[in-house]
Amino acid sequence: MSLRKPGRPLPVLLGVTLAGSLAVLAACERPAGGAEPMRATLYDDGLACPGDCDAHVVFAPRHNGTRNAFRPPLENRPTPQPCVPGELCMICFDEPDSSCLTALYRGAGPAELTFDFTPAFFASHCGRPDLPPQLAETCGALRSAVEGLGYDRRINCFDEPDDSRCRPILAEARRLSEADRKERTACLREGERAYNARQSERSRERSLGCNYERYGTGGPNSAGTTWRRLLPGSCRPGTFVGRDGLDCCSGDLFAAAALHPECSVFFRPR
Repeated sequence: MSLRKPGRPLPVLLGVTLAGSLAVLAACERPAGGAEPMRATLYDDGLACPGDCDAHVVFAPRHNGTRNAFRPPLENRPTPQPCVPGELCMICFDEPDSSCLTALYRGAGPAELTFDFTPAFFASHCGRPDLPPQLAETCGALRSAVEGLGYDRRINCFDEPDDSRCRPILAEARRLSEADRKERTACLREGERAYNARQSERSRERSLGCNYERYGTGGPNSAGTTWRRLLPGSCRPGTFVGRDGLDCCSGDLFAAAALHPECSVFFRPR
C-alpha cells in the first residue's frame, strides 16, 4: 500500500486538468454506474513505495471493482470485480473502452479520481503506440515539459556525479540520507510508539512505517494544507528526497519534469 501524501496533478498538464474539470461536469449526465474521468499523477515515495517502486499504479479504494478499475480482461467490465494488489488490473480513464489498459496494481494511495503511477511506469509505457488517448496525452505533455523546463539540457547529477557542480550537492544529500537512515532503522527496530516516546523534540518523531515525519510541516500547498514530509533516509539507495519532502528524486527526466521544482537541485544548468 502506498503511503503517498494527497496526490498532485502533474504540473505540466494544465490543459489536461482543465479538460478533466469539464469532464467532471459532463459526468453528471452519465448513467448511474458509469466510469468517472480519472487524472494521472506521478509519485516516488522511496522505501514506502510498494514493489520497490516498479512500474505500477495505485488508486483510491473507492474505484476498485468499478468500471474504472477491475480484474482483466476488458470483457469483465460489465460485472467488474476488485483488483488484487500485486496482480494485473484493468484501469480505465473514462467510460469508452478505448480509455482502458492493463497495469500492475499495488494498492491504495492517492486522492480519489486519480491514477498514481511510478516513474518506472511512464518509462516503460510512454513509448507504446497503443496507449489510451488520456495517457498518450500525458506522455506527450511530459516530453514537452522535459524540453520546456530544460531538463534534457541540464547536468544530470545522477548520471554525472563527479561534475564539480554536482559533488557538493550529492555529498550533502548523502550525508542527510545516511544520518536519517540510522534513525529509520532504530524506529523500525523499536516500533514507532517506543521510538517517538524517547524523542526530546516532536520534530524528530516518525510515522507511516517510520518513513515520514509524524507532524505535518510541509506546505502550505496551493490548497492551503500541509503534509508530512518524506524523510531523507526513506529514499532508496542512489535516490534522494526532494526539496519539499514530497518525493524521492532520481535521474529520470520525466519524473524531474513532472515533480518540478522538487528535484531541480539535482539538475544543474550547464
